[in-house]
Amino acid sequence: LENPDIKKIGQNLKFDIQVLANYGIKVRGPLFDTMIAHYLLEPDMRHNMNLLSETYLAYSPVHIESLIGEKGEAQKNMRVVDDEILKEYAVEDADVTLQLKNIFEPRIKSEGLADLSTRIEMPLIPVLAGMERSGVILDTAELKSITAGLRDDIITLEKEIYILAGTDFNISSPKQLGDILFVRLKLDDKARMTSTRQFVTNEEILQRLVHKHPIVAKVLEYRGLKKLLTTYVEALPQLVYRNTGRIHTSFNQAVAATGRLSSNNPNLQNIPVRDERGREIRKAFVPAEGCIFFSADYSQIELRLMAHLSRDKSMISDFLYGNDIHAATAAKIFGVD
Repeated sequence: LENPDIKKIGQNLKFDIQVLANYGIKVRGPLFDTMIAHYLLEPDMRHNMNLLSETYLAYSPVHIESLIGEKGEAQKNMRVVDDEILKEYAVEDADVTLQLKNIFEPRIKSEGLADLSTRIEMPLIPVLAGMERSGVILDTAELKSITAGLRDDIITLEKEIYILAGTDFNISSPKQLGDILFVRLKLDDKARMTSTRQFVTNEEILQRLVHKHPIVAKVLEYRGLKKLLTTYVEALPQLVYRNTGRIHTSFNQAVAATGRLSSNNPNLQNIPVRDERGREIRKAFVPAEGCIFFSADYSQIELRLMAHLSRDKSMISDFLYGNDIHAATAAKIFGVD
């Protein structure tokens, strides 16, 4: 496993790398991951091994749930599975994976994806594994102070909403909110209803009603603060791993069809950045001692590619002179300076 000259073939190799790292084994050598290979070939499909086996090999492997039960608190550990059953499951996994590799590798080459695969996607696997193991430090004391402020603001908003509604109700209940907005306040006599005869009160509907009554803006603000509180401020400290004192998110290489990474448990990529509260939450993520956070981003990468491929003189000129490309485009469309 540590020999740099031996190629490693697997399905979701990042997981295997993480497990082996727990036992002091550092996987070396070139990698071929059937999950990543299939992602490159069919980015809009799912990439789990059972589905790939059924689709490409017409074979249904043993499901892990038959060994340790369904996901959840009652799910057992692999260590309790009988060795003979575990052996059959493990060798089948390896066999199926090798067969899938033998199907995907020629396609990767024939479809012109070999360079992308060998130079970018496969070498990225151990990089992401390292990032996940490093984790990120969370300043829980900072989050506690944010929690107190958020709760105060939510209580204040609740009182303001009750006054505007003329009664107390459960703001988080779509049914009760719908009755307030459309029965009591009559904000829309053609309000949409669900199949269960309940008014629709999603964000899109509320945004359309903002100009009709001040209660709507307050409800939207209330929902935003509640989401920050429950999704981030209260939830993030629960995800700090006891042994390291850090949050270890999972980076998904084979989810977004556009090629972007996504992350989950927790999703660190959708913490709001535009409003002040979101920026406060981001401040609770701190670099390790002697380190800094470094932010790098492509500048208008799609538009630069467009300028390059189209050879549009105006676009190229705007980029070379450092002009704001959006303002420059708008100026040309409307014929103004």
